Amino acid sequence: MSGFIHRTTELSIPAKGAWLTALLSHIPDAKALLICFAAAPIARTDSREFVFSEVFRKAGYATLLVDGLTAYEEKRDPDARFDVPKLTERLSQVIEWAQHQPQLGRLGLAISANGTCGAAAIKAAAATDPQPFALVCRAGRMDLAGAAPLRRNRVPLLAIAGGTEDPTREPAAHAYQLLESEKSWLEIERASERFIEPGTVDEAARASMQWVERWRPATLDLASNG
Repeated sequence: MSGFIHRTTELSIPAKGAWLTALLSHIPDAKALLICFAAAPIARTDSREFVFSEVFRKAGYATLLVDGLTAYEEKRDPDARFDVPKLTERLSQVIEWAQHQPQLGRLGLAISANGTCGAAAIKAAAATDPQPFALVCRAGRMDLAGAAPLRRNRVPLLAIAGGTEDPTREPAAHAYQLLESEKSWLEIERASERFIEPGTVDEAARASMQWVERWRPATLDLASNG
């Protein structure tokens, strides 16, 4: 357990003609960095994603919550969240930005993505060097990544789906079958697509923490203790 208290900072990250709203929580001896990426607004302290990422902060991780779309884009075009190429490019630019920050660039990286951003995470991970050590897709439209990127993925991936009220579950299940990487599937039956039901985000967060810790390289422990 870290002896430091997380410092939370509101940021704007440049992404080719747009400024993405972000929320960074960081400590000097962070074990790794978790990027949470979604098309919906999540980069605020009252969001479900902030609650989700709290389990990582308690475990000594730095977290970066990023809105994949600007407020203008989200209001102007309801289909913008399905623009996987744009979301992929933006996530790649966020990762590049983090790699060039003195306090973040040395950290190993894990990614948690929701909805259509699950597809963006799979595609961005393949283009990242070094690759993330773990991915989490919650209510994720992984199918929108395409069959070839799914088969090529080599990053351990946890897919979390809701129950019968989650319309993303079936397409995600089909995409999951195409993955040849290390993978795990979790259904939270009482959860809908948005995971607004009491306790569902907490359950997803605990499972995600276990998955990410399972794949976090031991060399990161050596680096943080050195």
